[in-house]
Amino acid sequence: MRFLLDEMFPSAAAGHLRDEFHHDAVHVAEVGLTGAPDGEVATAARSEQRALVTENVSDFAAEQDLVLVCVLKRSLPAGGGQARALAKVLDRWATANSRPYLGQHWPR
Repeated sequence: MRFLLDEMFPSAAAGHLRDEFHHDAVHVAEVGLTGAPDGEVATAARSEQRALVTENVSDFAAEQDLVLVCVLKRSLPAGGGQARALAKVLDRWATANSRPYLGQHWPR
């Protein structure tokens, strides 16, 4: 699966997704989108056919032609284990949704 992780998540999560779970994942910081407007982040995800992983659901709610993976940080452990926990959640979701529909997804 191809992922673009929004800036509220640790960039290390993209590394875990690549190295441990073999997904094509990047963090906004790795592609020069830190602090970019939400529309620009969505455009990048769309143009690279990446699922956009974010906590800011309302910021991207109007996006119709995008795979939006919504994860609340409060559902992840605090501290150093957050990056790997997020990677595990996204890997499980990707395994169960190898051809995701456009729109919002809420992995557990």
